[in-house]
Amino acid sequence: MTAALDTDSGARTTPRRSRAPWWIAFVVLSTLGGLWAVSGPLFSVPDEPAHVVYSAAVARGQFFAPTEGIDTTVVVPRTYAAAFDTPACYRYDGSVPAGCAPPYVAQSGEAEVVTTAGRYPPVYYLSVGWVTLLTDGAPAVYLMRLLTVLMCAALLASAVVSARETRSRWPVAGILLATTPMVLFFSGAVNPQGPEIAAGIGLWAAGLALLSSRTALPGDPAGAGTGRLVARLVVAAAALAVIRPMSIVWLGLALGCILLARATSPALRQLLRHRGMLLGIAGVTALVLVTGVWVVARDALRQWSRPNDAPLERAAVFSVSKLDVEFHEMVGVFGWLDTWAPGLVYFIWFGAVGALLLMAWAVGDRRERLALAAIVVVSVVMPVASELGSYRESSFAWQGRYILAFTAGLAVLSGFVLAGRIPAGTTQRACRALVVAVGVAQVVAFVGNLNRYVHGVQGFWFIDEAAWQPPLPASVLVVAFTAAVAAAVVLLLRGDLAADEAPGGSGTQPLRGRPPAASPALTGLHI
Repeated sequence: MTAALDTDSGARTTPRRSRAPWWIAFVVLSTLGGLWAVSGPLFSVPDEPAHVVYSAAVARGQFFAPTEGIDTTVVVPRTYAAAFDTPACYRYDGSVPAGCAPPYVAQSGEAEVVTTAGRYPPVYYLSVGWVTLLTDGAPAVYLMRLLTVLMCAALLASAVVSARETRSRWPVAGILLATTPMVLFFSGAVNPQGPEIAAGIGLWAAGLALLSSRTALPGDPAGAGTGRLVARLVVAAAALAVIRPMSIVWLGLALGCILLARATSPALRQLLRHRGMLLGIAGVTALVLVTGVWVVARDALRQWSRPNDAPLERAAVFSVSKLDVEFHEMVGVFGWLDTWAPGLVYFIWFGAVGALLLMAWAVGDRRERLALAAIVVVSVVMPVASELGSYRESSFAWQGRYILAFTAGLAVLSGFVLAGRIPAGTTQRACRALVVAVGVAQVVAFVGNLNRYVHGVQGFWFIDEAAWQPPLPASVLVVAFTAAVAAAVVLLLRGDLAADEAPGGSGTQPLRGRPPAASPALTGLHI
């Protein structure tokens, strides 16, 4: 972060210091995601068996395996034939602990296995599936989970440091709220959903930071600050371009809202003079075209066959009524949609996001309000329109996580809108409360999900006998996760992961003509 200032001396930071926030965020997020990966039984995440099987198949070169409808038949080690049966005894029933599942062990030989993920773009599956060539059984699945954790942590860490470029704490707060327990849950699973959401958050953060006045857009003669933001933007966009069938839609919608909120002609001309941006646009466009051809050729948007003959009016009412559940799913409905987070988690998250949105609406300009409204409208209309277009063939299949890569932008954009527009004293108090509350919610969600597998949702620690044990003792996982969250909270309160903002607010403003000059010195204000 060439444009970052040392908050103690006011001097420009060294390159080593400027990279420290990314590594701090990466380590913290990797730890949190890794603990989610270890705390969940194998194949306890939606569609994880199908994704594991397809990963093993792609690693063996089966990119175009025979497909009928949504079912693709692949030849993989016999071990993976048991992936679908392993969670069957507790799947869909949160009251049943995971101890009923048979051990998942390696088996010799090969077998034909049917997967419903075989029509999806293969990039994610190739990036994690190669470990199945080295090992088998449970170790292979845990290694694939770990690789997914690292991908998500890298993308989210880049989002954090992009937000820090603004020299305001509010964008970092937006990233914090965008990273819901559901995001960490999927970051610790073999499922492209986690990287898709993380890439979406990274795209929002880098795009908005590029169009904010405290980035290097016109003010960094060396172009290093702009180059790093451009690189983060291009990486996040490239990931969205190849990760899932619908990701290219979220890519286009997110970029549209970012441009609506912040773009000006001078800023766009400046960006289009940047060689990295031009190369990135060309590369991402090519990836989008390739993915689009793949999706059409492989019929990757087809849903399962669950015919429903309800009249359109009744179907519309039912689809709208599902939105409440889908919003909760964006925060955290774990397992195979069988484990809701404790109520405190939703209370904190909806309250915090709602407060952030209302404040942003109050201080934002017309274009920023239009962008915020567009995110809300798309997040409500898209799921309903998608279901009504296909419910006669596949019933009502939409889940909240499907659109989270886009909807997460509501919190991120709200944070950027607030930057520089809220007095420092209010920022200090509000962000302190937000950081602590979100930390508590993350711990409560993690403990609630772990309890579901150890005791069942109707059981509880120290009262009921454990019916399942994760690879590490449950008590160790709880202590480790709590300690990791506490460390993240302390880092945020100290300012290691959040930027400093001068009294009276001097963070970013949208680029409207000439940007304001940088403050000669920033205070050491910490959350």
